[in-house]
Amino acid sequence: MTRGWWRRNALPLGAVAILLPVGVLVPTGVEWWRWSQADPVFPTTAAAGESVEWAGATWGPATAVDQTSLYAADAPAGTRVLVVEIPVDPGDLSPLCTTPALRELGGAGRQWGEATTEVDWRYERPTSCESGSPVPFTVSVPYLVPDDARGPFGVELTVPDELPGFLRLEVIP
Repeated sequence: MTRGWWRRNALPLGAVAILLPVGVLVPTGVEWWRWSQADPVFPTTAAAGESVEWAGATWGPATAVDQTSLYAADAPAGTRVLVVEIPVDPGDLSPLCTTPALRELGGAGRQWGEATTEVDWRYERPTSCESGSPVPFTVSVPYLVPDDARGPFGVELTVPDELPGFLRLEVIP
């Protein structure tokens, strides 16, 4: 009698075995996508010394230079000043981008924001992209990082139209 029940219910049991995980995974995936759609989740990366085509522009190669000696009076004890420069050839579209963040790719994975207010930074130097300029330019951003942060680092920036994608350019000071 038990064997007959399994045979009679094989199709419904198979449907439950398939539809139950689908019924859980699909709504979960949809909610995750809605939640992360405005967050940078999927990186487009370029190794140190390389440039990359992304968001209708050519980015890089990015460089990071330790300029602590130039900004020594502004840097707190135990920190150094890294200045990151990213050449941008906007092409036809000239994307609008955020000010890049600097992330430690190894070790603790720490992240730092720009330090234009902490150091004596010339404000005529662009720290983000301005939409509408077809002329190539360089994004220059200073960061205060601890002395023990050695790199490699990732310079991460987003273009709102490309979210949830973002650009990560590797730099080694």
